[in-house]
Amino acid sequence: MVSMKYVCLVVLVIQTVSNVLLVRRARHLNVSLPVVVLCQEFLKLLTCILIVLYNEGLDQLRRHVIKDWLTTLKVGVPAFLYVIQNQLLFVSLANLDPATYQITYQLKILTTAVFSIVLLHKSISKAQWLSLVILTVGVILVQWRGNNTTTSDNTSESSMTGLVCILAACVTSGFAGVFFEMMLKNTGGQSVWIRNTQLALCSCVVATVNLLITERTFIATKGLFHDFQPVVYAVILSQAYGGLLIGLVVKYADNILKVFATSVSIILSSLVGIFYFAELSFTLNFGVGLVLVLTSTVLYSAYPAKKKAE
Repeated sequence: MVSMKYVCLVVLVIQTVSNVLLVRRARHLNVSLPVVVLCQEFLKLLTCILIVLYNEGLDQLRRHVIKDWLTTLKVGVPAFLYVIQNQLLFVSLANLDPATYQITYQLKILTTAVFSIVLLHKSISKAQWLSLVILTVGVILVQWRGNNTTTSDNTSESSMTGLVCILAACVTSGFAGVFFEMMLKNTGGQSVWIRNTQLALCSCVVATVNLLITERTFIATKGLFHDFQPVVYAVILSQAYGGLLIGLVVKYADNILKVFATSVSIILSSLVGIFYFAELSFTLNFGVGLVLVLTSTVLYSAYPAKKKAE
């Protein structure tokens, strides 16, 4: 019988690559990004509530989410950042080829490490520091197009927009992830699904406020679900359940196997970007950068810092 951890890993690879392709297919549609983000956060909330009700019951949901409203508000910090991050990722994917997007987004390993040291006082091994240096060099090589590459001004401006957005997303991803981990460790008693429910609830509130502030004119003239086609609904499903899927991978497998799954998805996205999209050509810089990023990703998880004896 096939192990559950390998099923989760295969599904994670499929989800990661397909999500990149779906967003690229939907980038030319005139949809409201805040509406898409709100839909995926609402779907997360509904899913988490159903899981909590099934596993823990209505009383636990009321106690930790509604009555303990102060803790729920604290979860609003990463929730706000996740909403911003989702919109940044949409914009970056619309302006970068899939391979460059996937590889550059691995810089979130660097930002997560920095915030882990600052907020959680974690130790980083020498091998991990080396992997972070390799990662940075690899991403620089991937972004380096060289003097021989001819691109129009519009393409260059579009790529710069995507690069700025993906770098900002790496920062928000690192801080939000570490802050959420800090809350999980410092406030005991609540399950991960309770915390995810609090997070999704706050995200829905933030996304709704953002929608009302930024998209009032768009909604008034074109409607809430303007130009929503099947590919947009597929993007919402993929984005909503992608984060929950990572939780299952960590539960049934481990972080090292998750890194290998991420590496496979990067390779597949690179191949798709080269053969499916005409906007990317395989260069020496890109090939070396790809290898360095994959190496750093595996190295970072394979050699963690040793825990100090108490």
